Amino acid sequence: MVVAKTTEIGSLQRLSDAKDLVFVLIDDERRILSADAQLGRYLALPPALLETGRDYAEVARFCHARGYYNATDLSLSIKDIVATLSSRQDLCRDFVGPEGRRIQCRQLPVGEDKTLLVYRDVLDPDTMAVALRKSEHLLRDFAEAGSDWFWEMDENYNYTWFSDNFERSTGIKAETRYGRNRLDLIAEWSDEDGAERHRQCLDQRQSFRNEISRPKMANGQEIWLRASGSPFFDDAGIFRGYRGVSCDVTEEIAFRQQATSDAERVAAAMDGINETMALFDDQDRLIFCNQAFRELNFGIIEIISPGVTFEELVRANVALGHFPNAKNQTEKFIQQRLRQFYEPDAPVDLEMEGDRWVRTSIQILENGDRVLTANDITGLKRAEADLRAAKELAEQANRAKSMFLANMSHELRTPLNAISGFSEIIEKELFGTLGDHRYAEYAQDIHASGQHLLAIINDILDLSRIEEGQDELDESENAIGDVIQACMPLVRERAIAARIRIELDIAENLPPVMIDLRRIKQILINLLSNAIKFTESGGRVTISASLQPSGAMEIVVKDTGIGMQAEDLPKALEPFGQIDSSLARRYEGTGLGLSLAKQLTETHGGRLLVESEPGIGTTVRMLLPPERLITAPRLAGESPVRED
Repeated sequence: MVVAKTTEIGSLQRLSDAKDLVFVLIDDERRILSADAQLGRYLALPPALLETGRDYAEVARFCHARGYYNATDLSLSIKDIVATLSSRQDLCRDFVGPEGRRIQCRQLPVGEDKTLLVYRDVLDPDTMAVALRKSEHLLRDFAEAGSDWFWEMDENYNYTWFSDNFERSTGIKAETRYGRNRLDLIAEWSDEDGAERHRQCLDQRQSFRNEISRPKMANGQEIWLRASGSPFFDDAGIFRGYRGVSCDVTEEIAFRQQATSDAERVAAAMDGINETMALFDDQDRLIFCNQAFRELNFGIIEIISPGVTFEELVRANVALGHFPNAKNQTEKFIQQRLRQFYEPDAPVDLEMEGDRWVRTSIQILENGDRVLTANDITGLKRAEADLRAAKELAEQANRAKSMFLANMSHELRTPLNAISGFSEIIEKELFGTLGDHRYAEYAQDIHASGQHLLAIINDILDLSRIEEGQDELDESENAIGDVIQACMPLVRERAIAARIRIELDIAENLPPVMIDLRRIKQILINLLSNAIKFTESGGRVTISASLQPSGAMEIVVKDTGIGMQAEDLPKALEPFGQIDSSLARRYEGTGLGLSLAKQLTETHGGRLLVESEPGIGTTVRMLLPPERLITAPRLAGESPVRED
């Protein structure tokens, strides 16, 4: 096409060298593509009328108004003149201007979409002959410049002439086609009824454009041609045949067929997957959908075709009752679905009739198209419902257990207190000697066992109250060093008996903290008791307190005991969690210590962190948040100031 365009311009420039011949080239919408600069002077036109892209009908109207279209044998209306410009007919007319000047205009169709208008003065017969030769050369230049070729056939549709491009493009000599009928030479049409429709067009003397067919070729080639043609008539108006242009479109047809084949293969692949898919254009009209989409919308299958809008599909489904959630709020549901389609955010779960659920997603492509995908998640929804039901049952059972234990506080503690009290009286022989010393030893064992059982019950009840949210903190201002010191007498005897050294490392000038004193002491005693219990004789337990850079108060209990594997730490923090059943036999206890300490620390808004290594020991860090520290001094009678 670039070559053809360049040749057109060059030919027009060569033509403009003839002073007695001027031209203008227009497209099929009458827009000026190129004009001889002399045309303005030739017809006395304003320069603006000949600008590229201007409608040449304006030139015709200007000349008509000045009387240039007064023909010698008839008068033409401006409507007739403009219609002639758009007719793409090969014709020649003489006009007499207002000064009696005789001008001839030759109109030549060029290619598929251009028309060449050649003006000349016809007073001089020699000038007429020169102009005719030049126009013929110009037409030949156009004909031979591109890959298209020109042809002519007579009133019986037999070919009478081909331009040289025919042989160059097809490899077949033009003379082998002369005298042969166009319809007989066509082996196949692109349309099923192409042959009949084309014959009717010719018989009615109509122009045809872009007719695609496969001709019979002597060398066995199979090529596809695109042809356009117009009828021509003699001066008496008698039909003399057709003239037109053709080009080889074999590659184009092959590309289209391949594209169609590829599209069919893609469609077949999409139909073969279970996922629902549909493609909508930027106007929300359906372009393509797979079989799964049609099955999902089985109730409205009759309207599912390219061009139907997403809104129309939604409204049709709602009208059939496909969406239970749309009942009694139809328009609200529809508008919500449209918002989700136009402004997709996250996948949307939709309940369908028949207790089915689908999860839909919308993806916007760069060109504005939207891809809708959907998956059936009915099984997933049922599993979620079963899981929720099981969770609710478990929570109900847990609440029942916790309520039972919380309500059993008095019933469990009262007899244990009596056992502990009476065994202590017997052990100390407050009402007289028992005689055999073994009675005192048994009474001591009864008292110790009762105290141990009472401690276990207290831990269980405390844990139950925390889980039920019934444990409220009784907060007061305390110095953490004093709290630690108050815990020492309660664990010192046990440490001495186990030959374990307890060391304190409390930083100076620590600010007071707002805590539930009883609960913090319970945490520290549990942590210290655990450290002593799992540390071998001769070992060491260290408790320290300091401020962290973050402002948190850190209390650390560190031992040199047996330690734990890192993967066992989560289990150790669970209620009743001991990592080895053999430990339960060797070290008495229920495993509630760490779990209760963790729960009580979190009730204070803090965190309990455990680090351990087998054979090295365990370190437990209790972090109280900065807002529990009292950092501003108080006057007498003032409430504590906390950093919130």
